Amino acid sequence: MLGIPDECLVKRSIDVKRLPLGDLKPGERNRFRGLIRELKVAAVLTDKVLPAYSAEGCLVQAVQVFEVRVDSLRSAAFVCGVLQKMTKTLCIIFVRDDRQEQFSFALKRLNLQDASEVVVTEEFLSVPLTSGVSGSGMRLMEKYAGWDSVVNMTSLYSWYLELMVKCFVITHRKVWSGMEGLLESKVWYNSDEVYSMFCVLQRLTALSEERSRSLSMGESMRLNGELREVYERLKVFA
Repeated sequence: MLGIPDECLVKRSIDVKRLPLGDLKPGERNRFRGLIRELKVAAVLTDKVLPAYSAEGCLVQAVQVFEVRVDSLRSAAFVCGVLQKMTKTLCIIFVRDDRQEQFSFALKRLNLQDASEVVVTEEFLSVPLTSGVSGSGMRLMEKYAGWDSVVNMTSLYSWYLELMVKCFVITHRKVWSGMEGLLESKVWYNSDEVYSMFCVLQRLTALSEERSRSLSMGESMRLNGELREVYERLKVFA
């Protein structure tokens, strides 16, 4: 998956009943356990393959890749949300049912009150892709987000951030005509710029969704004006 080196693959099954779910309410714990058919750690990337990363409020010493099988991807947001919050490392969650599959990513920082804990700051779930079929979305993922295609391998963090934001671009590629052009940009060599672009992209998708629900002419005109400003900001990264 995503061309991750064989030396990082582990394929270790996890007993869902043994997961530390004390932060969940009893009903949420039962729901979580009931939704998961299979849970595995598929890969673990450490500083043996890419350097660790340390900055104020952020420490990345490993990235884990989980494989999760559920009855229906309708539960993916809930299941991935729980797993992201309980996992202290950055992680990629590959979740699937019998027909489709999705990727979950989340950025995390150290808890300011307890450095042994982490707080999820950004979370993203990709668009569902048909399992076993190399459609346009998966082809773009393989082309731009595969292990041999990521351009900034400075650290585990830079690799993860580039992978996550490229997946975000591919998921929302129909929102703006210049979206796919970002995949060819030189912005990927600079993690700070990649994160800045990600913030603008989130604004773009939020405005686009709001416009799709807008009923009044006045609201549509306001949103179109804000979207034009966002387009101009994104052109800086292209």
